[in-house]
Amino acid sequence: MSSSWSRLLAATARLIDLHDSAHEPGSAFIQVSQESRRGLRDGYWLDLGCLLLDYLLEVDFDANGAFIPQSRCLARLREEYPALSADDLGFVVNLLSTPSELYFRIPPPQRVPPPQALAGSSNRVSASTKRTAPIERQRQTGQVRLSAAGRQAATLAAQVEDVLYSEYDAAKVLAALDRGDFARVPQICRQILIAIRGLTQEVRRVREHPSLASKLTALTEQHRHYHHALGQIQGTLLSARAKLATAELAARFEHWCERRPSEQWDLLVLSAAIARVLTAIENLSRRLAELLADIAEGRIQSMGVIDFSALAKRLLLVPPSERLSEAWLGKSMPFDCSASFPRLAPMLAITQREREARSTTTLVFDSETSNDAQDRLLARFLARRAAPLRERIRRAPLSLPEAIEEGWHWLDDEECLAQLVNAFVDTELLGEPLRVGLDAAPFVVELADGRLIEGDLTPTLRFAEESPG
Repeated sequence: MSSSWSRLLAATARLIDLHDSAHEPGSAFIQVSQESRRGLRDGYWLDLGCLLLDYLLEVDFDANGAFIPQSRCLARLREEYPALSADDLGFVVNLLSTPSELYFRIPPPQRVPPPQALAGSSNRVSASTKRTAPIERQRQTGQVRLSAAGRQAATLAAQVEDVLYSEYDAAKVLAALDRGDFARVPQICRQILIAIRGLTQEVRRVREHPSLASKLTALTEQHRHYHHALGQIQGTLLSARAKLATAELAARFEHWCERRPSEQWDLLVLSAAIARVLTAIENLSRRLAELLADIAEGRIQSMGVIDFSALAKRLLLVPPSERLSEAWLGKSMPFDCSASFPRLAPMLAITQREREARSTTTLVFDSETSNDAQDRLLARFLARRAAPLRERIRRAPLSLPEAIEEGWHWLDDEECLAQLVNAFVDTELLGEPLRVGLDAAPFVVELADGRLIEGDLTPTLRFAEESPG
């Protein structure tokens, strides 16, 4: 799997976890445990899917968006996996061509007034989409091609956010101002700002973690290119800011705003977006210069690498002073202790995942063997008691208290109270057209061992053709 796909997955995996979360809104239980994902955990199926999407994107232009047979895809993927079977490819194709519905929230349409919401709630409305399948597959032939979602995913995965290429994005700001597309200016500036801040973070990480030798070497080798790119971006944005101050552009901007009365726009919005990028460029240039000076003079120091396991062992061998311990306890211990009981619904999913992750055996419920002894007792009870019970009911209807008093719940020396109650619940067990009537009178029966059986209604067995007397 290419690094572009891995970056895309790493950036969006937890968003999918939020979508699939069963956490109840308003729940005070906010702790999240580290989750282990299901599957083989070897990356095989994911790598096949990414290779397939890359190949479909590669042939999409040559095929002019037409469907291609799976045999071509199989031949291409066998260059990476020679033992790949057609069934494995078919599974990947079926999974990627089957849509999955996603639910999200969107702002309400401006032309429709939002419904009256409760206090503290949001006016954003729920929406969903099923356009999530990256592959389209013909049912008759099985041929495949990239869908619109697949092209978008491949584009996002291959997107480069590097300062070395952002100088071309800065030229887009001037083009947007010349064409009167003022709404695009903040978006373009945001893209440039993301790239600049990304490199700033890399410079800071290298200063704090000198063990990142590969990144340190890359910054050292390309520092001239970075300085040149930053200078080009800065010059282009200064030209754009100067153009914002011209009367001709101000007139065009006012005319553009008049055509959008529902949107709040001001030239200060565009100027502020450009100013943020210029400030970030100055910050990055200063950090990059400091890093190069430290590299030249050998003054890079580790500021963020702390071996906490070694520190814990040292504390065990050499306890800190009493004054230090009291200060640490005062800042780390809770102000008050109280019991906290989480809600059951969020805990069930967490408990299930923990049990699946830690259990070494597979839990299987087998209804054929779980109540084997009770089933045998019921079979013996019906074999011995079914015919006499039918004869007794034929003479007169039999209520549950009467059946217990007459001893029908005993089979030799073994109690079959549950089996007798089953005969009142499932009348087909006795093999005759019986039905159960419920009398409004309550009943209380005391067994020989002191147990009480009571109920608000009295069930009575009689034949179906009889009417309650």
